[in-house]
Amino acid sequence: MPWLMRILVVLALVLALVIVIVVVIGNIGTREATNEAIALTVGNRTLTVAGHYENLTQESVADGIKIIVDGHEIVVTADQLSVDGETEVLEPGENVTVYVPKDGTTQVKVNPPK
Repeated sequence: MPWLMRILVVLALVLALVIVIVVVIGNIGTREATNEAIALTVGNRTLTVAGHYENLTQESVADGIKIIVDGHEIVVTADQLSVDGETEVLEPGENVTVYVPKDGTTQVKVNPPK
């Protein structure tokens, strides 16, 4: 009868291992991956805001668009970009991508025309 006990112990260990593997695989898919994106057209350029932001508001200004993302003010007009008061001149056809990582900062990338 000792062989019967050994078989039962091995089966119990295999069952426990299968349960652990199923739980680990099930939890891999539940990671927080909330990534939002919005694309807006301003004249002949596209403004894309993406990332992990909580609040986004937009309003039209005289010659462009103003977006506030988690307290960061972004203004895109026909020829310039302003992020939190810092202004940059845009060349024709350049598109703007703003990414907001989980820490709440803003990363701005100006993409050259294609």
